[in-house]
Formats: sequence, structure tokens, C-alpha cells
Amino acid sequence: MKKWLGLALLCCSTVQADMLDALKAYEQKNYAEAQQQFAELLPLGNELAAFNLGVMAYQGEGQDKDLTSALAYFKLAAALKHPQAEQLLTQIQAELNAEQLSQAESQLARLQRAVTIQPISLEKSPEKVLPEPVKRVAPDYPMEAARKGLFGYVTLRFLVDEAGQVTAIDTLDAYPEKVFNKSAMRAVKRWQYEATGAKHMLKVRLDYSLGDGITKVSEIEKLEQKHQLWQFASAGAPQYQFVLGTLLSLLEIQSHNGFWFDPDLPLSAQPDFSIYKNRAHLKADLDGFWGYAVVRVDQQGVITEQLRTEFDSKSTLSSLIGHKLEGKVESDVYRLYRHADQRSRRVAVVPSVTAPASMSAMFWWEQAAKNGNLEAQRVMAAHNTQWENYLLAQQDGEVMAWAGTRLILEGQREQGMQLLEQAIAKNYQPAKEMKQQFM
Repeated sequence: MKKWLGLALLCCSTVQADMLDALKAYEQKNYAEAQQQFAELLPLGNELAAFNLGVMAYQGEGQDKDLTSALAYFKLAAALKHPQAEQLLTQIQAELNAEQLSQAESQLARLQRAVTIQPISLEKSPEKVLPEPVKRVAPDYPMEAARKGLFGYVTLRFLVDEAGQVTAIDTLDAYPEKVFNKSAMRAVKRWQYEATGAKHMLKVRLDYSLGDGITKVSEIEKLEQKHQLWQFASAGAPQYQFVLGTLLSLLEIQSHNGFWFDPDLPLSAQPDFSIYKNRAHLKADLDGFWGYAVVRVDQQGVITEQLRTEFDSKSTLSSLIGHKLEGKVESDVYRLYRHADQRSRRVAVVPSVTAPASMSAMFWWEQAAKNGNLEAQRVMAAHNTQWENYLLAQQDGEVMAWAGTRLILEGQREQGMQLLEQAIAKNYQPAKEMKQQFM
């Protein structure tokens, strides 16, 4: 059984500073320290922590040998998608009697209640239509960054008031860290949005690249190889996981492809950057279609299967089967969308590339977050309420401020203002301006 712990370290990507400390303590036979640190990672849905606790219980390390607890931990690890846990369940179950199996189920239920973060879907739903800027100001390219040939991006989140002016603003994520942030914020503060008579909380991303303004896939590939990002991220370094996620995010956004990161595919041993190279878009003559759909087509572009559909009430089509997409077919799956409140009358048809989950930004951000990286946790909190609730429980000022703002916009003013007050007490500076917007 002991070989499984080493194998998990080599092949799993959910290791962090605390996890590395825990594994070091384990190797030094400081089992009490290792067990404590593994246990502290369980609420984050860390499958490797659950697996390792199962190993220690099975082998009686720092405790009496406890097959009942081992089974409970391995079942939890399997539920959290640990790749080896499922293989051990049958072996251990055969060693237990009916009463012990029942006790293991009870212990598993207690462990599951303690897990705050559950595995999330990596597929992005179509975003709702929000106000568009009627005036944009291009950001300056920092001279030092240009001199060094640096490229990257900044994702900002901010409030837009009733008149369409940008107010409170802050960086959500960026690469490289703190290189383009000030330039991006200076520019977006001067943007003007549609005046809707209501406040909105928005996100925007600005890309920085010399030349044609598009970061080439080959540049990211060279950067990954130079710093061995995939190797260190796969070995478990959370900071490398976070950086790898930001670089893949840059490629995802700039690619004209859509992506389905299939969690059932084996994780990639090496990165495949070819998926980000643009494929031809098709055209669709679907006058009665309004909504969003993911469809499969044959080599002639005829739709043979609807994988997912969300028809708007305005749509007069209830099925897309048999309709033909025009153009060069370079993928077997395409995404179609046209929403009733969008100005465009054309149906957008985007090639959808299927790839392992480990080729997505969200996968690596989630790994870094589960391993305790605060930057990654904040990024995840902006996309997922589980992580938002976790950081609210940790009294993170930044998340308090943006969660409070969201609650106020959703009509929960009292609770939202309380969170803004707490964020101010935590010295999160944008919270003061946020509060002023709602006075």
C-alpha cells in the first residue's frame, strides 16, 4: 500500500505548500503533523489529502490500523475523482464485515459534510447580455514591458453606475503579475458604458501583445517549456498551477474556437497546444433559431445530433437536426448561438474542440485553489459560489466586497452592506468607493 502514496505524488496535480509540507512530514515519519495538514485540506475538496489519509489509516501510521476509516477516506477520494482510489475500494471492502461497512458509510457521510468544495463543471455557460461600452480608451503599453518584449493580460472587475460611468475597479487576475495592471485600470476608468439607469457589476479583459496584438500559441509554448510549467504544475507546485492556468486562459480567450474539456478523458501527460490554433467558422441559415446549442455534424456539415440546446422563447425552431452548416468542416462539434436581446441577426457558429480537462485554465486554477493558493481561490470565487462562500467564511476582504456588491444589486441590500462594511474593516480599499455608490 505504501507505494500508492509515492505514486500519487508523481501523477496527481493536487499538491501545494501545505501538502508538500505534509508529505515531507510523512517521509520523516512525523505522522501527527502530516495527518493534521492532510485533514486541513479536506474542506477544499482535495482528493489527494483524502487519499493519503486513507493510506495512513490502512497502514496504521500515527494511529492504530483502521480499515473502516481507510475505506471511508478512499470512498471520499474516489468521489473527488482521485485516479487510484477506486482501485482500492474492492480490496478493502473484502476485508470488512457488514458492521464495519456500515460504520464506514456513516464516517463517509460525516466527511462529505465537511467538504466545502465539490468538483465543478469546466464547461462555460453562455454569459448573459450586459451593457456594452460606447466609448473605449486603448491602454498604453508600459515602456519597460515593451522593451522586454513582455505580453500578457489583465482581467478587471468593476462597477458601472446608472449613467454608464466606471466607478470602483480592481484586478481579478493578470499575467504577468503587476506588469499591466495600472495601465489597464487607467484605460477602463475612462470607458463609457450604455446608460441603463441601473448599476452593473462587470468584468473585462485586456490583452497585451506586441505586433498584431495577438499572442501566438508558439510564444506560450516556448514560455511553458522554458519554465517547465507543466512539469512543476503536474508535480504539485500551486504557484506553477496558477500561472499555467493564466496562460491557458490567455489562449482560450484569444482562440476563435469553443472548447469542451471532457472530465472523462485521461489527463494529459504533456500539453497539447495545437487545440488552440483557430479552426474555420461555418455559416448557418437558421432564420427561426434563437438561443444556444451544441451540435454534432457530419463531414458535409449536416447537423446529426443536438448535444445541448437552450431555445429562447422567440425561437420558432424546436429542432436543428437535418439543417446544414455551410463552410469548411474542421470539427465534428459546433456551438451555435443567437440571443433575442442581441443586436446581431446572424447565428454565430463556433467550432468546438474536445480536450482533456487538464488543458483548461479552470482546471489548473481549481487545482491551485484546492492546494491553498489564495490568488487562485479568489479567481475561483468570481466564477463559483462554493469558493465565494469558502472565502467569505475565511473573512477575505476582497471577496466580501464583491460578494456584498452582488447581493445589493440582487436586492439583498442589508446583507450586502454588512459585507462591504466588513471589507472596509479588512482594509480592502475599493470597498469604500463601492459603499459610496450605494449610499
